[in-house]
Amino acid sequence: MKSADSNMVEVVDEPAGFSIDFNELKSMAFRQRYIIIGITILALIFGAIVTLISPSVYQAETKIQIDPDTNDVVEDEVDIRTRLRGADVQRYLNSQLDLLKSRNMARRVVADLRLDANDDFLTKMGAVALDGPTGDGASQTTRLDQITNLLVENVDIELPFGSKVATLSFKSRDRKLAVQIVNTYSKNLITANIDQRFQATTYARDFLQKEIGDAKQRLEEAERRAILYARNTQIIDASDGVSTNEDSTSPRSITTANLVQMNADLAAARTARILAEEKWQSVRNKSALDIADVQQNPTIQQLLSEKAGKEAELRELLNRYKPDHPVALQSRAQITSLDSEVESIASNIRSSIKSEYDIALRQEQSLNRNLNSMKNATLEEQDKRVELNLLAREVETNRSQYQSLLNRYEQVNISSDVVTNNISIIDEAQAAQKVTPRPLINMLLSFLIGAAAAFFVAFLRETFDDSIRTPDDATRKLGLPLLGTTPIYSDDLPIIDTLADRKSAIAEAYASIRSSLEFSTANGAPKSILLASSQPSEGKSTSSVAIAESFARAGKKTLLIDADLRNPSLHQYLNVKNTEGLVGTLTGNADFDKAITQPEAMHFDFLSSGPMPPDPTEIIITNAIARFIKSLEDRYDHIVFDGPPVMGLADSPQMSRAVAGTVLVVEAGRIRGGQTKSAIRRLNDANGNLLGVILSKFDGASSGYGQYYGYEYSYKNSNAR
Repeated sequence: MKSADSNMVEVVDEPAGFSIDFNELKSMAFRQRYIIIGITILALIFGAIVTLISPSVYQAETKIQIDPDTNDVVEDEVDIRTRLRGADVQRYLNSQLDLLKSRNMARRVVADLRLDANDDFLTKMGAVALDGPTGDGASQTTRLDQITNLLVENVDIELPFGSKVATLSFKSRDRKLAVQIVNTYSKNLITANIDQRFQATTYARDFLQKEIGDAKQRLEEAERRAILYARNTQIIDASDGVSTNEDSTSPRSITTANLVQMNADLAAARTARILAEEKWQSVRNKSALDIADVQQNPTIQQLLSEKAGKEAELRELLNRYKPDHPVALQSRAQITSLDSEVESIASNIRSSIKSEYDIALRQEQSLNRNLNSMKNATLEEQDKRVELNLLAREVETNRSQYQSLLNRYEQVNISSDVVTNNISIIDEAQAAQKVTPRPLINMLLSFLIGAAAAFFVAFLRETFDDSIRTPDDATRKLGLPLLGTTPIYSDDLPIIDTLADRKSAIAEAYASIRSSLEFSTANGAPKSILLASSQPSEGKSTSSVAIAESFARAGKKTLLIDADLRNPSLHQYLNVKNTEGLVGTLTGNADFDKAITQPEAMHFDFLSSGPMPPDPTEIIITNAIARFIKSLEDRYDHIVFDGPPVMGLADSPQMSRAVAGTVLVVEAGRIRGGQTKSAIRRLNDANGNLLGVILSKFDGASSGYGQYYGYEYSYKNSNAR
């Protein structure tokens, strides 16, 4: 919307944003009160009828505990508790609930209670037995299917999240039947659970027997293939016959065992050769008597001792005899003989050291040649053992699987003798409670549903109702500022008499509108104001008179002009004659000062429309009306025009261009918003300055705005006066 000084006002089709106005909701409820009350009463009546004709239904309940933890008996008589955690627990519990509501469980209950023997169960459930395929009454299969469906539909189970205790319930028209069925359901759930576990164990045992047979056959075939391959390749497994003291790992074949032994012998021979070589190198350049082995030889030591004795004896003889004495010569010969013998033995010892070195060297060389030959044989055998190793691993894998299956089979055999149960009954059903009909709850639900439906219908009526009913509608739907509202005016009392009472509702309403006009522009109320409406009889003429009188009472010199040249009516309201008036003044056929009058009890000057011209539009579209207004601006503070309806006529749009401001009068609850918007567009197209809208004939009480708009009360009081 533009400011008041602008010439055009934007028409707003929809409000910006969304908000909940509780006062508006209350007003809507008041306006649609008869619809809301009527629909609510119909809903209550319908609820009462349904309650009266509904049969009594009883519900029996039992509580069962479903424990997801189970005991599995395994070997050595040790119980291992299998625990489910997290989402697995909830999935397990939900699967048990689905089992309980399955048709298979319902068939077990039917068979246990023999419900399909006759139609008694169908009668107690309020169902009609269906005819069989031949049309000669219910067959056994048809009755069984119908009873099963009834059981599945009426049984219910509730399991709170995080709890293991479930509530099992069944509804029936017969108290005893409800108790009997719900208890039978709980017992059959336990029986079905045990049967399921036993069947699972039996299936596992049969499955394991078959798997054990297959595993045994695979193991035997793998062993035969491994032995046949070893025989064909002449690979002999010597892992059980050869071992070393320092390593517990045994060679896998004779070739490998020989290689290992020969490698060890070569290492020992090399060590011996190195020692012998070092020993020989240490003595080869020494004299014989400097060799440690010679010095340590007992024979050498004895001979040297004898030599020392002989030499001592020789020295004594030389002291008595001459060197060439036979006795001295004999003694010297003996010493020489001993030296020769020592030299011979020392030489032999040196030769033995050399011989030990030579023997060690030859042994090392021989073992080295044999080791190289054995390496080649081992490499050839390793190539052959690749396939044998694969066959051996296959044998070991099959043996492991076979042993595992045997162990598991033994566990299953032990556990099959003791079938555990993880479902127990906490409370058995004793007496069924009546659940329907519940009069208070039914009536409350009927009231709530009826009220909701009533408010929904009321909302639809309000939404699709395009009429301007309330001040909020005028602002929201038209996009114009609201200058004020006027109450419903009764034609029983003349407008002059009504306005004469300044405390009347009409006077107070238009005094408020006059104040709004004074604030409509920055310079106060416009000099010239046109009051227009989209259709006739919206309160435009009454508003013109009342606004002119309100300006006059405020000390403003005011002129009221009846500008409705096609259907003038102000002279009748004011009890004056329709003389030359506006038409005569504009055409120059009458003097303005003589044409104006002052109605009785009014404080403003009045200019009637005058005689109806042949073509009112010709008078309006000329510049005469603009010159006429300009000529009166110095004489009057305000000039109020009562214009013709906007729709279908060109008079008001043309006049709105000449005046300083235009006020649109809209009758509350009668005129559609679309029609009023069209009128606003026509005024905007004519460059009229729309000041705002007056909502006339507004009944605050019937529109739900009674607490905010008290005109009706004041108006009644004024009539009483």
